[in-house]
Amino acid sequence: MSPTITLNDLIAVRLNEIAEDAWDQHRVMRLGHGDGRVLEIGSAAAWEQWTCHGEHGDGLCGQPLLTSRQASILLGLRSDDDPIPDPQMAPIEVELLDEGVGCFMPDALFHWSDVVREYRKAK
Repeated sequence: MSPTITLNDLIAVRLNEIAEDAWDQHRVMRLGHGDGRVLEIGSAAAWEQWTCHGEHGDGLCGQPLLTSRQASILLGLRSDDDPIPDPQMAPIEVELLDEGVGCFMPDALFHWSDVVREYRKAK
């Protein structure tokens, strides 16, 4: 009898592949559920899911990275399309599981400092 492969198994394998690629290509680390910090702006909060370990000229970065959806929620936007129009740090393109669509879709990870800067501009 051959082992059964479930959809959860396939999703877990793909999430691991994405995390490995993000590390190899961008020095971005995916954090386990609940392992990150709580990031707060105003009255909104989000869990840190990704962290940048890249070198941007001033040593290792170490900033939390937020998905388009997380950035939009923290900024009070209704859509996750282009939540940060002029980021100072280039967004990092990755594939993420879009639970609303039910598949993996390209997304951008934004540095925390850009989200905070955009929030201050909107105030």
